[in-house]
Amino acid sequence: MLIGPLAASPVLTVGQNETLAEAARIMWGHHTGSAVIVAQGQPPGIITERDLLRAVADGADVAATKVSDYMTRNAVTITGSWEVVDAARLMIEKGFRHLVVVNDSGKLTGIVSIRDMVKALVEERNRTLAG
Repeated sequence: MLIGPLAASPVLTVGQNETLAEAARIMWGHHTGSAVIVAQGQPPGIITERDLLRAVADGADVAATKVSDYMTRNAVTITGSWEVVDAARLMIEKGFRHLVVVNDSGKLTGIVSIRDMVKALVEERNRTLAG
């Protein structure tokens, strides 16, 4: 099973100059645990619920602190041609719950979460058992 069909698109993005509070509101409003940060000519970054939690634990003023202070710069990316099992292995090795998906030219095409992959694997298993 390939990652491409599982990758959520369009991708939720936030600006690196947004505050952490605004990023959290945007993510909450879209029912997602991450947002991609895209800056002109730079590899994508990512801000996740764990980054927001770290900021709160650090005592950051989330209403004033910029996303750029807590985002992961140069996010690890994969292409839609990756197998789910390989993406899951990478996530386990790196401790990630989200991966940014790009095309062969490096253009942002989607994002995939561990939840997306587990859901797809369960659905595939159910189809196999039913078939």
